[in-house]
Amino acid sequence: MDVNIDSKLAVHLRAKWLTWLAAAVFILLCAVMYRLATADNYLTLPLASATFHTVRRGVYTDTLVTRAIAIPNESVFVSSERGGKVLEIYKASSDFVKKGEVIARLSNYDFVLQVTSRIADATEQINNLRNMRMLLERNSRDTKVELQKSHYNLLKIGKEIKRNKKLYENAIIEKARYENLLDELTHWEKTYAILAEHEAQQDKILPQQFMEIDESVKRLGKLMDLIKGGLEQLTIVSPIDGTLSSLDIKIGQQIKPGEKVTIVDNPHSYHFEADFSEYYLDKIKPQVSVVAESGGIEIPLTIESVSSVVDNGKFKAKLTSPQPKQLALKRGQSLDLRVSLDAAREALLAPSEAVFFQDGQALVYAYDEIGRRAVKTPVQIKRQGAAQSEITSGLAEGQQVVTFADNDYEKPNIIEFE
Repeated sequence: MDVNIDSKLAVHLRAKWLTWLAAAVFILLCAVMYRLATADNYLTLPLASATFHTVRRGVYTDTLVTRAIAIPNESVFVSSERGGKVLEIYKASSDFVKKGEVIARLSNYDFVLQVTSRIADATEQINNLRNMRMLLERNSRDTKVELQKSHYNLLKIGKEIKRNKKLYENAIIEKARYENLLDELTHWEKTYAILAEHEAQQDKILPQQFMEIDESVKRLGKLMDLIKGGLEQLTIVSPIDGTLSSLDIKIGQQIKPGEKVTIVDNPHSYHFEADFSEYYLDKIKPQVSVVAESGGIEIPLTIESVSSVVDNGKFKAKLTSPQPKQLALKRGQSLDLRVSLDAAREALLAPSEAVFFQDGQALVYAYDEIGRRAVKTPVQIKRQGAAQSEITSGLAEGQQVVTFADNDYEKPNIIEFE
């Protein structure tokens, strides 16, 4: 009986001790996890990998970094007036062409037949006008000949009448013969008068008719030249010296009348367009100087005009170069653009590259000179540009912040330097 009671008590005490032991282990694990969760995580880096910046007071300069698109001031759209099938292509996109240089040739048999028919019609009209002129000249010549003949007969008959008048008066010749001579004289006088009047009218009218015929022949000749020149519409040439911005035709392609073939841009006359956030609408103004960069070359530009239309939170500005340079630009080419906007009052400034964000909180690595380490420090930022950030709290003037060459690691709370 006593043995059974001792056995049950031993089991109870063992279970109690196991329970307390399990509770102690659980509390210890919780403490370790809490310690791991709240302890500062460290990282050790060489001092050479760090760059130190001093927080100073100064004029906040808001430097905007964006892209400006090159747009040629002089562009000509080249199209096919008649259309046709592409036979030959002499140039490629981005090639430089001179004015009048052939870009491509087309074929259009219907148009060629139409031109040939019009040339034949114009040629026939010219020949008809020339034949009409020759007919008028011949009629004028015949009139002069007949007039001369009438004049000759008048003189001849007049002399005969004068010779036969005494013979008639002396009854040497018959009366009928003398009267016939008088009748013939009357006939030629009337004929001469008619021909003289006709010649006078011709002398008055023919010069005008000849001039009109000659003018018509000239107009038809010019029309023929235009018609023949229409065949040149099948040859696509460059209207100006420039660069072909786009040429996407292929041999054998059928081009419709009026269809665009290419664009020729003047490579030495460009302006630029850039998009800015609506936040800067009251800061981006005409005559503000900016700097663009292309191929390592800085290009000074001036804002010429600013659009007041805001689209999707952005507005456009047109920029020009006050001293144009011979730049090898192309339509749509973009340049790096930097715009510096100075503020009137001073602010506590830190480099923007030193500021980073975690969970929406702005942070910097503040340098602890005594501990020879950089400590992650929360800060408040009022404005942040590409180069500078205005700090309102979290840092003091003269304090140093640290940036690192390699930021791929997960940012720890403390970075110690070797």
